[in-house]
Amino acid sequence: MLRGLFLLFTLFSIAYGFTSEVVLPGKFLIKGKVINKKDSKAIEYATIRIYNVADSSMVTGGVTDSTGHFKIDLENKGDFYALINFLGFKEKSIGNINFEQSKVVDLGTIELALDEEMLEEVVVESAYNNVEYHLDKKVVNVDNQITAQGGSAVEVLENLPSVKVDIDGNVSLRGSTGFLVLINGKPSVLDPTDALRQIPASSIQRIELITNPSSKYVPDGVGGIINIILKKNRANGFSGNLNGNVGSFGTYGADALFNYKKNKITFTFGGDYNQNKGITDVEDRRETILLDTTTFQTSEGYSGRQRGGGSGRIGLDVDFTENDLLTIEGRVGVWSMKHDRESDYATYTNPADTNLNQYVTGLSKYGGLYYNTSINYIHKFKKPKHEISIQGTYGNRNNAEFNETYLYPFRNGPVYQASRLDEVGPSHSVDTRLDYSVPFAKTFGIDMGLQFRYNFSADDVDISDYDTTINDMVVDSSKSNNINYTRYVPGAYFIIKGEFKNFGFQAGVRSEYTHRDVYSITQDSTVSVRRLDFFPSVHLSYNFKKEFQIMASYTRRINRPKGWNLEPFITWTDLFNVRQGNPELLPEYIESFELNMVKTWKKVRLSFETYYRLTNNRINRIQSAYSDGVILTKYENVGKSHSLGMEAMANFTIFKWWELSLSGNGFFYRIEGFANGEDIFTQSFNWTALLSMTFKVNKMLRFQIDGNYTSAGVTTQGRDEDYFVVNFGIRSSFLKNTLNVTANVRDLFATGRRISISEDPTFYSYQYRFSRAPQFTISLSYRFNNFNQKKRQNSEDDGY
Repeated sequence: MLRGLFLLFTLFSIAYGFTSEVVLPGKFLIKGKVINKKDSKAIEYATIRIYNVADSSMVTGGVTDSTGHFKIDLENKGDFYALINFLGFKEKSIGNINFEQSKVVDLGTIELALDEEMLEEVVVESAYNNVEYHLDKKVVNVDNQITAQGGSAVEVLENLPSVKVDIDGNVSLRGSTGFLVLINGKPSVLDPTDALRQIPASSIQRIELITNPSSKYVPDGVGGIINIILKKNRANGFSGNLNGNVGSFGTYGADALFNYKKNKITFTFGGDYNQNKGITDVEDRRETILLDTTTFQTSEGYSGRQRGGGSGRIGLDVDFTENDLLTIEGRVGVWSMKHDRESDYATYTNPADTNLNQYVTGLSKYGGLYYNTSINYIHKFKKPKHEISIQGTYGNRNNAEFNETYLYPFRNGPVYQASRLDEVGPSHSVDTRLDYSVPFAKTFGIDMGLQFRYNFSADDVDISDYDTTINDMVVDSSKSNNINYTRYVPGAYFIIKGEFKNFGFQAGVRSEYTHRDVYSITQDSTVSVRRLDFFPSVHLSYNFKKEFQIMASYTRRINRPKGWNLEPFITWTDLFNVRQGNPELLPEYIESFELNMVKTWKKVRLSFETYYRLTNNRINRIQSAYSDGVILTKYENVGKSHSLGMEAMANFTIFKWWELSLSGNGFFYRIEGFANGEDIFTQSFNWTALLSMTFKVNKMLRFQIDGNYTSAGVTTQGRDEDYFVVNFGIRSSFLKNTLNVTANVRDLFATGRRISISEDPTFYSYQYRFSRAPQFTISLSYRFNNFNQKKRQNSEDDGY
């Protein structure tokens, strides 16, 4: 770790030494800084164009960096003027630029004022701004994601190279499902993928991908943080946004958001309800090897999938003064997942004592009621960037899981065997934090804060077997269990940050103390953890000439085991699968390095993100044969995993009517360790490629085509095969752009099949999943009274 930090500092010291502000012979330099006149915050990606006074021809130009600074080289001296602009702000002109006194002209601090009229009318159309790059995050603007309309946050994310979505809608960030989801900077009470499934794409303003979060954020998650920023309008008066969609297989949904603002008070309320349905054809082959007997199973059938739920949200913003803001938010909802399945099974053994043809049906349901509320107060001092904030969040979730399987000797026959799992349990979470930021020496500052997190969950598990004498389920007390999970995590962080000419830095450390107890009521036993951890982070950036920026970072993170990872008992999920947790699991510790580069031209932007991630105490699901035809899934610390790769993204404006975005992610992945009595060493080169093209027929009509390819790759005990999906969408606007109608087709050519293979000396498993496609969706969106989302130059940073 120390060597890695030293390497980063050395590289940037060398880069800075060779590229500091030196004006070469025959060259001239214009520099300055652009800020928002209202709040004095730096404006990133503001455009500066330099014109010749003599003929008003454009000579050169540039954009501001993450700190609002710019530097522009000129080949010849003369008389010039500059035009500075940024979307949503009034353009500013600066004249009388010449080099009679010096080879360097400093335009100083340039203030841009908000253009209220433009903000009411502007519609962001360019794919060029779909992704914005900041020192420690990528910001994804959602409005242009035509093919995701009618879907959820999951459909938006699957168009990004950092994210992979499997056939069941499970999300992974750079190969890991261990990431943290925030909503408006605050933790969600739902699990990451479940939280993303519940948020309609139409209610999202932008998504922040923080793959290497600084010490200001909680260090949880291997892959990083996905922060969902929901829409909120700050215009005066009453305004609103209404959305609805309907699709194939009985998919439908609707959401609404309303705002009322008068003077210093803004009131927001809304709700959503959605049902997403689909059908997947399923084919499985399985072998279990125990002693001298090998059991073979094959099955063919289908699985019906239904995800849905609804929620309501309410919010109140009170601007007591220009420097004092109070925000209160609340959300309550119900989420659900349902899978029904039917399959024809064939089972035989070697030696051949059994040869059965059977019919199996099953039903799985997950879900429950959840709610969370938060209050946040911010006070800004007179000095820019000097502020203090206090925030508290409370969340509650009532979880329920139901899973039953019935086995028949033939279709419409009597029940031969059956099992049922009933698991219920509430969970509570409390999160409080105090953050303080203070600037010094003009361009430097300190961030510091305290945080306290508390989590409690209880799981009551009942396992029932079918009694053929009474033709009903009977609870088996020997398989049933109860467990309580309690965790306290107090923490503190300290960060120093600043900028010097073209160089920017941010360095800090976070400490957390973990107090965790896992208490099994059934076994009357407790497994406890008491541990102090430190999480350093370093972020560096340098802006070279000609609109070229380089950024590097290092962070240390942790992925703590979830409650269900720690359950020490055997749980029968159905007749053919059992699971078991491990209360002795150690947390994963992640060392993450990134080196990113962004180059901008007039119509093209290229970005390269290289990364290396080392995960210690890697937690994996490990499978083995439990009994004839039954597979056990358990959680183990298997060793280490390594990911070394690069993400690249290019945005092109081919013609005014044709924009293209091409991105990809390629990485070497290796797992090394020990599990089930066997050494593990497996590796592969994995890659994804995404192509998105947007065509503008006219101001009111456009269509988009996306192609998404994911290569084959290894897992701890096997591999996943490759797949390819194409999506198509078309959008038309009416009534002065207040009404949008979108039609999209997902998996246009029905190529979204998924194959996974896993094995060890005791079992072999082959799974084939093919979603019935294409899937059609029509969406309508209507906004009234100038409900429009202002494009902001800086993303919200709530410090999680």
